[in-house]
Formats: sequence, C-alpha cells, structure tokens
Amino acid sequence: MQVAHLDELAFHLIGRRAGESLGAVAGRSLLPVALAPYRDIAALRHDFPLLLAPGRPAQSLAAAVDAASAGADDRFAGQARHLEKALRRLAAEHGEISLDEAFRLAAAQADNAAGDAEGMADSLARLRAALPASAVLADCTRGLAGRLLAHEWEEARHVRAGRLAALIGSLARRLDDILKADYAASSEALTAERLCASMGAAQQDDFDFDTMARLLARVPRKGGLGERRKQRISGLLDVLRRQRFVAISGSAAEPYGFVFDSAAVALEAWQTRRPEALALARALAMARLEANGDYDEARHDALFAAGSASAPLNAPGMQAVLRDFPDYLVLLDGTELAAQAPVVLQAFGAGLPFKVLARHDDLLESTAPVPTFAVDPLAMTALSLGEVFVMQAGASQLAALGPDLRAGLAGRGPALYTVFSGAGPETGGLSPYLVSAAAVESRAFPSFVYDPQAGTAWAERFRLAGNPQPEAPWAEHTLEWQDAAFHRQSVRQDFTAVEFLALDARMAGELAGIAPQAWNDAQVSPGEMLAAPATEGRVPALPMADAEGQVHRVVAGAALLAAARGCQARWKLLQALGGAGAARPAAEALVAAPAPAPEPEPAPAPAAAEAPAAEARDPDVSWLDTPRCSSCGECLNINAKMFVYDANGQATLADPAAGSFRQMVEAAEGCPVAAIHPGKPLDAKESGLEDLLKRAEALR
Repeated sequence: MQVAHLDELAFHLIGRRAGESLGAVAGRSLLPVALAPYRDIAALRHDFPLLLAPGRPAQSLAAAVDAASAGADDRFAGQARHLEKALRRLAAEHGEISLDEAFRLAAAQADNAAGDAEGMADSLARLRAALPASAVLADCTRGLAGRLLAHEWEEARHVRAGRLAALIGSLARRLDDILKADYAASSEALTAERLCASMGAAQQDDFDFDTMARLLARVPRKGGLGERRKQRISGLLDVLRRQRFVAISGSAAEPYGFVFDSAAVALEAWQTRRPEALALARALAMARLEANGDYDEARHDALFAAGSASAPLNAPGMQAVLRDFPDYLVLLDGTELAAQAPVVLQAFGAGLPFKVLARHDDLLESTAPVPTFAVDPLAMTALSLGEVFVMQAGASQLAALGPDLRAGLAGRGPALYTVFSGAGPETGGLSPYLVSAAAVESRAFPSFVYDPQAGTAWAERFRLAGNPQPEAPWAEHTLEWQDAAFHRQSVRQDFTAVEFLALDARMAGELAGIAPQAWNDAQVSPGEMLAAPATEGRVPALPMADAEGQVHRVVAGAALLAAARGCQARWKLLQALGGAGAARPAAEALVAAPAPAPEPEPAPAPAAAEAPAAEARDPDVSWLDTPRCSSCGECLNINAKMFVYDANGQATLADPAAGSFRQMVEAAEGCPVAAIHPGKPLDAKESGLEDLLKRAEALR
C-alpha cells in the first residue's frame, strides 16, 4: 500500500501544516464538489420560496406555478417559469416579500427586458390571478421555521376557535332568549311604560296602555323560571360573554394571546388562565343542558359544584369542550434551550397542549469542531415520553414535510419541532437552504417524525422522513468534473459529516489544500476512511470546488473524522428505530430510558395554598402534590371518593381510607406527573401487600 506523503499524514494526525504541498483553504470559497452546482440556489428550481396566504396551507411557489400552468399553452407555461425565477430571486433578496410587491417588481423587470413584452404582461396578469391573494413569499431564512409554524398553527387554531366561538355564541343566544321570554311574561314587563315602549311609534297613540296593563295584570302567570334558575342562567351568560379564549361577536373582552417566546412565560400563562378555562368549560356544559331543558338541579348542581368528586373534568360535555380550547405556541431559538428545556419537558410530562419550536442556527460548539448533536437531546427525551409528537428536520425540508408538520399541530397533545435553520454564523453567505439540506444529507442533523396518533405500533409512529438513502450509512453521489488537463473525471463518493463541516469557516484550520503534484492513491475519501477500520498510512481527502469551478483536493484533520464518526453512530441508532428486526428492541430501549433530564424548577401553582415540600412529609403517609396535577382524571377513574378535584380542577387526596392500598399504588403508577405518593397501607391485612409495597417503594 502506498504511504501518504508525510506532510499530509502529519496534518491529518496532529494538525501540523508544513511543506510546500499543503496550503491554507481560508478565504478561497471552497465547497464540496457535490454542492458546487448549487452555490447559487436561487437560480435553481426548488421548494422555496413558500407562499403563505391567510386561510390556506403553505405551498411552494414551484408547485403553485405548476398548478397554474397545467393545461395552458406552451407560451404561458414558459413565461410562467420565467416569472417564477424572477419571483424566487426577489424572495432570496428580501427574505420575505408580499406577492403583490414581488409581482410589481417582476413586472418592472419584464418591461425593461427585450422580447414579447405584451405577452409577458398578459402572462404575468394570468399568473397573479391564479395565485392566492394577500400572500407573502417566504424564503428559507433564519426565521422561516418560526414564520411557517406560526402560519400553520394559526390555521389549525382558526378551525378550533371557530367551533368554540360558534358554540359560545349559539348557547349565549339561546340562554338570552330564555331570559327574554321569561321577562316578557313578568309583571315588570307588563307596566304601561314597558308596553308602550314595545310598540312601534306609529301605533303608540292608538292604545290605552294603562288599561292594557291593568287587564294583563289580572291574568295569572303560569310557570316562570324561578329566581334560582334565573340567577344560574344569568351567571352562565356572564361567563360566556366575559371569556377571553376566543373572539366572539359583540364581546368587548380582548382575547388572550397564545404565542410565546418563552416556555416559562407560556407555562405561567397556562396556569394563571386554567381556572378561567375550567370555569368556561363548566359554563358551556351547563349552558347546553339549560338550553335543551335537560338541567336537573337535584342531580347537576352537585355534579358541577366546584370541588365535588366528579367536577369539573368528568362532568357531561367537559372534555369535548376543552378539546377546542387554543394550543400554546412557543418559539425558541437554540441559545435559550439550556434554560427552557426543563420547563418544556415539565409541560410535556403534564400533557399540556404546547406546540414548541426549538430552532438551531449553529450545530458547532464554539471551542471544538464537533457537532453539538446529530440527534437533538430534547427531541430524544420527548420521544421517551411516548405521547409527544416530535419532528426533527432541516429548514430545507419543511415544505416537503408540510403534511407531517400540520399533523402535529392538528393533534391536541404536545408537539416538539426541532429545526436546523442553516443560518449559521460562519457559512460564508451560503444559502441557509443549502446548509440545512447538507446537514440532513450528511447525517449531521438527520430528520425523523414521531406521531403518537399515527397508530399503536412503533413502526407506524416513527419514520425516518426526508433522509436521502435512509438504508445506507451515508448518502452516495456521483461526482463529475474536469481536471486541469481537461479530462472528464467521475467517481461515486459518500457525502459525510466531514463534507458538511467543511462548509463552516471555523473549520478552515482543520483543512489543508493539497498541491496537484502531491495527489496520490493514499488520499481516500472520508467515506472510505469511516468505513474501513484499518486506515494506516491513509488520509481523508475530499474534492472541493472554488467559485470558478476549479476542483481542488483537501485533506481533513482527525477532529473532523471523529465528529463524523459520532454522527455515524447516532445515525445507526435512528436507523434501528426506523427499521425492523432484532435491532429495534434495543434501540427502543435506548429511547425509553434516556439520560435523566435536569430536574425542572417547580412552577407556581394557581391554587391559593401550596402543598408542603416533599422533604417535610412523612414517607409512610399517603399524600398528593396538588400543584403538579395535570387534571388528567386517571386517579378519579380509579376511586372518585379517595381522590377529588378542588376548586381549580386539580386532584387532591380527600380520604385515603375510602379505598384500598392497591388503588393508591395503581393511581400513583398511572399518574403522568408523579404527583401521588402512596406511603404505607392503612390496612395491614390487605391481600397482596408484599408486592404492593415493592411497587410503592419504586415510586418514592
């Protein structure tokens, strides 16, 4: 085997650049050859920019132009493609621009261009008419993930808000009609003044309203609401009209906001609003019964009373109503994740309807050329919870993964979106689209989707969506170029994390250009180095192209190869999770038992009194940490006398003696937020205590 030149080998192993055969790469605008054709991404047809129009899902401009051109004549189809290219350029220049403004600028360019000006103007008008009104063009930028998620979240929220607003409005009108009908038959409404006011102005002189009032007063009144029911309906109407969760016609109340840039602030808002949300849900359930004439005071008063064993979540209609309440959208960037992750996991563990974006702009640590993650730790922890929708993707994939993105927003459970924007600080002005696509392709930031609503089997829930050649360790490409002697070169080569890291200017010290006269067979691709355990005498070298298209060979340092090996190992884990056979159980076990997340600080509870700290409790005495309760209702389903809801709709331990120790242990095991502490049994003769005590000990 030929031994590499000592200069290249020394650089690869210890980072020493010496000798005439090696040169610096900083400032040379080099790209891996596989990416070189995409240097000017705006000149090429791809998924971006996106059309964001109110009331419509996001759509790529290319897809919209194709739809508008379907069945059209060749002239319009060709000119529509020309206009699409101009619009793409404008979106790339501005980041985001209104479609009207983009068409205005494109029209000015068309007027200044030679050719069929009249035909181009006609095509421009036809294309504009075919595209959605009030739309904006959004390119793949740093803020694209948040912009897109907010757009799609608003569409999902609009559907649910419409149902909730319609229900509130309908029930409010029906309750108001009941009160009006009762008032119309009351003695107060039958005075001469009221009767006169109820008649049109033209007829007021034709009647003796005093005599009419005396006659009507003699007629005995039958029925009537009764003061108790009247007060109840009036109280329900007041709750419906003062609510701030959705906008309703005629209400002066300013609706709450549900978009946050802090998980802690969002959680505090949810806790503060929770009593009001439960009061509204209770009022809607009661109003439906009242409007249908089905409210039975003897039965329903106790059922809907705050603090009763079945109120509020198990009362008729409550769960159906709560499903239409707004979700909370939390948009975070990577710099905030260390502080925000514990709060996010606390919300997810409680099953709160939080949709969270964790946007990453930089995959590198500032002190070492090693990716911070190939699989986001927050995403892996969320996967272990089992019921959280999780999507990890590059920003370049968000258009293609639109259906999956919307599925997570449409579900009522929590959702996490971890997105790499590609807008890093040291990528030399490269398009974020290109950088994020390279991160996915190189397995530095692979994509996947976990949807707990997609089925019961793991294979139905988890997919390696959007990764090229997902069965292979690396995506393989055919690289073609012309060498200095004008000979055509072609080779099949893997696109590894080394190629991705070479895009970052901070990695320039880990790369060295090799003079053409020093090229030799011991300089092999990074993919070969990563695949072969015995690499003595070889060095990883990758072909890179400059801005003029000239191809150079560049040797990579050992640190880049080590980083790529780490990405490769984590990619194998994802392959096992998304594949089949014997590898899956081991992989699933890794997801089910991740490294412990940092213990979150307890959030302030809305209840007036705070539960004593756990340290002050006798471990042998059963107790329930009410402020942690997520109101899932599981413990009430086991024993509604032992556990009841308080005025805030959170569970309390009412009477430990009202049930068995087995029920206490089962409730503790089923509690999603571990708020129930079973203590020791009250009945020493209860059967199966040995096993129950072991289970209780494991819950301490």
